[in-house]
Amino acid sequence: MLADSFFKINSLVQEKNTVTAHLFLNAAHVIFDGHFPGMPVVPGVCMVEMIKEIFEEVIGQKTKLKSSRHIKFLNVLNPIVHAEVVAEINYGENLEGYTLVAKIYAGDISFFKMDSILVIG
Repeated sequence: MLADSFFKINSLVQEKNTVTAHLFLNAAHVIFDGHFPGMPVVPGVCMVEMIKEIFEEVIGQKTKLKSSRHIKFLNVLNPIVHAEVVAEINYGENLEGYTLVAKIYAGDISFFKMDSILVIG
């Protein structure tokens, strides 16, 4: 679990099927000792996990990533340069599970986007 150690949710707003979370990234987290010393970079797998954990907070249940149409890393996310970012999740529910189209950005810089299916579990 990364919430409350790797990142903190400063605010979370849900309007219909859209969630907007303002996040603070902990540049002093131990993961940056190896990724990378002197120039921290948020690992891609951590961005996926952040979206998953934010969504779990909204629905109140644990989930698993079932599949992804795409996961794209668009820019390097350095938590020293961008300690505050926004995660936006648009979601729906169908027979497969929850469909999520999500992104992490700061201002006009997009760092990550994904189009995935999560299932309860």
